[in-house]
Amino acid sequence: MAGALTRDTVSWLLALSAPSHCTRADTPGAMPPANTQHLLDALLAHGVAPLAVERVRRFSELAPLQAPLLAAQAANASRALTSVAHIVATGAAFDAARIRWCVLKGVPMALRHYGDLAARQVGDIDILVAPGDTTAADTALRQVGWKRHGARDDAPLPPPRYWHEQRYTGPAGLTLELHHRLHPNPHLLDLPTATVLARADTLVLGGATVPVLDRVTELLYLSTHGCRHGWFRLLWVCDIATVTRAATPTFLEATRQAAVRLGVLLPLAQALLLADRLLGATAPSWAHALSTRSARQRRLIAFALETLWCARDANGNPTRRTCSSLLTALSQRASLRFWAWELLLRARHEHQARLART
Repeated sequence: MAGALTRDTVSWLLALSAPSHCTRADTPGAMPPANTQHLLDALLAHGVAPLAVERVRRFSELAPLQAPLLAAQAANASRALTSVAHIVATGAAFDAARIRWCVLKGVPMALRHYGDLAARQVGDIDILVAPGDTTAADTALRQVGWKRHGARDDAPLPPPRYWHEQRYTGPAGLTLELHHRLHPNPHLLDLPTATVLARADTLVLGGATVPVLDRVTELLYLSTHGCRHGWFRLLWVCDIATVTRAATPTFLEATRQAAVRLGVLLPLAQALLLADRLLGATAPSWAHALSTRSARQRRLIAFALETLWCARDANGNPTRRTCSSLLTALSQRASLRFWAWELLLRARHEHQARLART
């Protein structure tokens, strides 16, 4: 378990992980870090080690970090290439079965916004399909070597209304999550999956054309995802700063209008303001004005800042409760349907936890 980050560790962490266009990049504290191991642990826990590799070389006081960061970078690059191969193979299987699909975040996002497959920490492969295609997608995944995690491969999948994601394990320790909506609670960012898939952009990855979220939906998805989890990982804030790096006023206004229409303006503003405050990525004036008017927004941002630097468990998750249901409800127009879903999700989570303990 890692303790809460000290002020000098936070200062160096932000300086080393801020995207190059941000004003916080390369501006660490006046003092060298008191404990370079704590700084290394923080870079790894927050998923920003790949962003820090080149920058660490500019500071002689950080020489002990160079070897472990280079090793982490090599491992991440290998994982990125493996992930690309499996995304391409999975996409080919989906295309052959006439399944519409789209990749959420992951390696395509690294290539699209960071310009390098390995510049962003590689995690799970997240793929979105329509609810009516989940059974066909499950069959296609198992045909190309993915195995269900925590469920028998020969058992039928439950109807989509009873689950949000199905996890699969593959070679090289990769994990794939099959989604049929953007969030566990369908009343957060309530966009029909068919609409999301119809609007998808494409990029070339590993010689194949891969569908990805359109840019407006992507920014709203990243914002609501970070909000739901209390923004406990710095990588999510770096993503916001990077995605909005070359954003035009027209794009930001279109995203704001979509957020208003979908009831998720507060999560979008939170994302932009955190990227501004932590990394120096300039937020639009309307986000600052909203924070000035809304005490609720200011409290949510303060909570996020506390959660970012709090103590972590062995898996890098905050030891304090993030209260995701309450955070999400406070950040949007929470309806009775929203709360009904949250109660169902909580009951399902507790049931799965009991099964895991037995």
